[in-house]
Amino acid sequence: MDVLVIGGGPAGAVIASLLAMAGRDVMVVERDIHPRDHVGESLTPSTNTVFQRIGFLEKMEEAGFVHKPGACWTAPDAPVGKFLEIRLAEFPPPWAIQPYTYNVERDVFDAMLLRHAHELGAKVVQGARVQEVLFDADGRASGARVRVADGWEHDVTARFVVDASGRNCLLGTQLGLKKKDPSFNQFGIYSWFTGLAAPPAGTEGMLFLHFLGLERAWAWQIPLRNGVWSVGVVTDKADFREAGTSNEAFFASLVARNRTFAHVMAGAERIRPFSVEGDYSYVLDRVQGDGWLLIGDSLRFVDPIFSTGVDVAAFSALYGFEAIEAALAGGDEAGELARFETRLSDGVEAWYELIKLFYTLQNLFSSFAVRRRFRERVVRILQGNLYMPETLAQAREVIALMKDAAARVGEDADNLLRPGALRRSS
Repeated sequence: MDVLVIGGGPAGAVIASLLAMAGRDVMVVERDIHPRDHVGESLTPSTNTVFQRIGFLEKMEEAGFVHKPGACWTAPDAPVGKFLEIRLAEFPPPWAIQPYTYNVERDVFDAMLLRHAHELGAKVVQGARVQEVLFDADGRASGARVRVADGWEHDVTARFVVDASGRNCLLGTQLGLKKKDPSFNQFGIYSWFTGLAAPPAGTEGMLFLHFLGLERAWAWQIPLRNGVWSVGVVTDKADFREAGTSNEAFFASLVARNRTFAHVMAGAERIRPFSVEGDYSYVLDRVQGDGWLLIGDSLRFVDPIFSTGVDVAAFSALYGFEAIEAALAGGDEAGELARFETRLSDGVEAWYELIKLFYTLQNLFSSFAVRRRFRERVVRILQGNLYMPETLAQAREVIALMKDAAARVGEDADNLLRPGALRRSS
């Protein structure tokens, strides 16, 4: 076959859809059987362009996923109802298809997307586990050893292998490329709830982020269909260890740190068990090689603060497809894969720097969003797709300005934006 894709999440489903549309023989091997739960329900508007290209955007509309017009931030001690609002349509980018994106239930969304790839002609095998990627005598990826549920193993050959296995990083781990990110040691607890207080008029569908008075902590509140909300908290793992309490008690203690968050959750009822994730930030030494490439979370994952997961998945799949298609058509494979790596790595690195700045100085990031001279650039960053030259340049400009501001804040011992100033005891 032409391409073997390991993993049937958004990255794997998108690249399989594109390859099938181009007439390529492609197979997706997914270890789970969809639908399966997954965190990351809030999307960036940039993904609309990719989903439209594969004919999936109409299905998202038909499914009735909640329209997300923007995001709001709240401060720990701000009065209930006071928040910073950013609307995605305030500065529509040239590629904008519609003035909103979506909040999705990832179990439903991922299953729909994988089914869509199958309907376009991709072979999809679920409930099968890739044991290892195979290489020929010249060191080129040549396929993979696949084990199905009954233990039967089979070697599948392919001209290209795409690792879209998510945070399992199957090929990156096999090749020893995956390394834990020393700058982040985040810990997340999340679940689904009903009975949250209604959002302020005009903010329906918007993602709410709540700051918690801890330097490396925040919470999300995402409206889903049928009155369900995804709610979670992210903090440094050290804060959880210091608390020495149960997941439920720790979650409740963080909710209480923000007035608006506590008000919203006062009558909430949890309808699912808590899910916990930690130690999820990592980097890989390289993301492509002879006959293989990594896409989606397989190539890097830092933190979900800017809803970048599906953005990286969609665009790494798109650019990975373009590189593979050019190579299969007789182009310079090494050059195409190198360009893919540079384009994705530059964009993901920009996301990384922005996330790092957010955790360094949360209030500084917010101050940039409310200042007229910076607002458009901040809004465009939050719209996603930092892989195009113009959006990447804009992100780098904002990063440089924020780093300069952070340095000046750090030199001023009396500045309330400095690291540590946000921390409070209760």
